[in-house]
Amino acid sequence: MTAARNAVSVWTARVVPVFLALIVAYASYVITGPLAIQFLLNPPEGLPKRTALGLALPIAYLFLLIPVAATWVRLLVVVWREPGYIPLGAPRDPAAQEPAPGLEDFWLLDAFACDARGLPIWCPHCNNWKPDRTHHNQDVGRCTLKMDHFCPWVGGVVGERSYKFFVQFNFYSFLLSGYTLAVLAYFVAQGGESNDLKVQWLIALGLAGFFAFFTIGITLNSIWMVFRNVTSIENIDAFSRTMLLAVLLPPELQGKTLEGPPTPPQAHLRPDSSPSRSGESEMPLTSDLDDPSHSTYFSNLQTPRPPRRSSNLPFQERIWRGTVTYPLYLPIDRPPLPAPQPRTFAILETLPGMNVWDLGSAYRNFKAAFGDSPHDWLLPIRHSPCCDHTSLISQYPLGPDFEELLIEAGLVARPKHFHPREDVVPHDSKSATASRKRRRKRRLDDGWQNGERPDGWFSEKEARRVRNDARRRMRGDLPGRDAYQ
Repeated sequence: MTAARNAVSVWTARVVPVFLALIVAYASYVITGPLAIQFLLNPPEGLPKRTALGLALPIAYLFLLIPVAATWVRLLVVVWREPGYIPLGAPRDPAAQEPAPGLEDFWLLDAFACDARGLPIWCPHCNNWKPDRTHHNQDVGRCTLKMDHFCPWVGGVVGERSYKFFVQFNFYSFLLSGYTLAVLAYFVAQGGESNDLKVQWLIALGLAGFFAFFTIGITLNSIWMVFRNVTSIENIDAFSRTMLLAVLLPPELQGKTLEGPPTPPQAHLRPDSSPSRSGESEMPLTSDLDDPSHSTYFSNLQTPRPPRRSSNLPFQERIWRGTVTYPLYLPIDRPPLPAPQPRTFAILETLPGMNVWDLGSAYRNFKAAFGDSPHDWLLPIRHSPCCDHTSLISQYPLGPDFEELLIEAGLVARPKHFHPREDVVPHDSKSATASRKRRRKRRLDDGWQNGERPDGWFSEKEARRVRNDARRRMRGDLPGRDAYQ
């Protein structure tokens, strides 16, 4: 049944784009032929000839058609050639005790989505570990990075590599459809055409009206999700969904046996100056998530936040789910190299409605999907910046909710002006939405994704550089690392 469904879906995704191209061709014919040539340049008897209008209308139509064609071709090429599928793994023996290979791609990061055991999410259909925000699509039978939806109009699965082009295509299609709708509606209302011309105008008018409303709806909904940094799948239960994250423990907790959540660290500053990225610190650390001290992290905020009612962490027990230490095992047939240093991760469950990938503002989320410059926003050339997975921190950039999660879990010292949650309330209520907007007027420092720590995080620069170089060399020796790039 699954194979049959896949075959039908793939066949439909190949046929529908051809049907869509025929619709565009027919609308182009109506604008240039029955309207411009047969009615404006060679009008019926008794009507004046309107040469300027007969030339301007198809030229403007062609001007709007070019970006539609460019984005559509770019979208089809990406969707058909490399939509962002993860590699298929070899079938696993159900009796096998050791996890499947490839865990190094996850535990060498500092944070990744996991299951209750602290393992990355496993796809039994693709026989491979699923990177963050990856979903399996039953229509094509493959897992896709940051999958949004399966769209037969564009020939397949829309994911991180094609979502930008998908939104551009719908936006330009709306402009073209809206222009066609307005032009044909005007001349149909004017009257004076023959019955043959009127029939063709009405058919094209109906098609233009349908696609104008269809594409503007998709465009607005897509932009709304881009502003919130969620996909269509993640948006289904965005305000109530929880997920598990494996987060590298701070250096002082590495190698210790934890029976429960740790005691929150206290922020500490050097008495002579504020922390900086100069690399000066009292001692080298062993993690890119260095000593979690955020004492000056929100110092640029102008509005004071209400004080916390209590010093305890009301959600710590709910968030904390345990720990896991990697590597889980060392192959006996590996080369005689030094064993990798163990890394212990905390398994944390997000609170309802948390989105650790929301970067804190609509503009920063928009740039993560469309790029930094206006020509990236408008031209279907470059892929989205979120396709870059070279960061050693996480698969995707992390936002303020990630830091809030660390604070509530007791892994990060609470900043002076931080306003934590007092209770978990239904996130579909107006009060919860307003409170959430107020709480998220902050952002993680760019250093989180550039291998540096924000101001307020003590870090030893040279030790960190050595660690990063060693980790890059280790990752470079692993087979299949480029499969996710």
